[in-house]
Amino acid sequence: MIRRIIAAVAALILAAVGVFLVINYANNADERALGDQETVDVVVVTDAIARGTSGDLSAQLEVRQIPRAYVVPGALDSVDDVEGLVAAINLPAGQQVLDSSFVTQDELRRSGDYVLPEKAQGLHQLTINLPNPQALGGSIAPGDTVGLFATYELEPPTGWVIGPVGELFWDPGAAQSNDPDADAGDGGADGGGDAGGNEPITFTDLVLDKVLVVRVEGGYVAAPAESGGEGQAQAGDTIHVTVALEPQDAARVIQTMQTGTVWLTLSPEEADDADIDAVVPVAPSRVTGVIE
Repeated sequence: MIRRIIAAVAALILAAVGVFLVINYANNADERALGDQETVDVVVVTDAIARGTSGDLSAQLEVRQIPRAYVVPGALDSVDDVEGLVAAINLPAGQQVLDSSFVTQDELRRSGDYVLPEKAQGLHQLTINLPNPQALGGSIAPGDTVGLFATYELEPPTGWVIGPVGELFWDPGAAQSNDPDADAGDGGADGGGDAGGNEPITFTDLVLDKVLVVRVEGGYVAAPAESGGEGQAQAGDTIHVTVALEPQDAARVIQTMQTGTVWLTLSPEEADDADIDAVVPVAPSRVTGVIE
């Protein structure tokens, strides 16, 4: 009888332990399930972004709450994380943005893998060949934006004459006679003067700013310091630079190449727009007035 009682009690205890274990497992399973459903911030693409796109992407990205179980490893949680970077791949709408989805401009330049931005696909492409020093020493790559400076040498048009004390001024008499050697009329100081057309004027000015480079032949981009210099190459003596331009700007560049000397400067998109006055390093020897 006592054995039966002990067996019954033991059975009850084992049953209670079994029920406890089942309930505990079920509770833990619920906690695990709830843990997978915990939401976290993830940056998601709302409007497709093409590879090579940079600038303000806030309109094409947003932060969403996504269950942790569905978050891709390396996903970003703030739109600020891509500020100043360039899309390394095509990003379709709805895709999570990873830390590898965007790279720096230098990383993109060194990769040599450049895709023409959508905004530039309808522009004319023009290739100019420049001596090495005039093309940033060859350290130029697709995706760079450059300033295009030109130096010209010309003679003042008929009608601009040099007065006795070296000033450059407009003389209607010389213009009407169409004679570059005509003496200055009443407008000249002390009367008389030499035609401005006899001596050339050299000046330098900014033709275009922030011109997009789409292809380079003969250049190189220095490898990062941590690579020990691997991958560096010597730039050619002549660099062929292809730029994307509006038709009117392309005509200006072609005319500049035909009549002047062109120099390129690196002009990042985030830099302030350039606004300079033309520089006149060499003027007629007797001219002291301001040339506009």
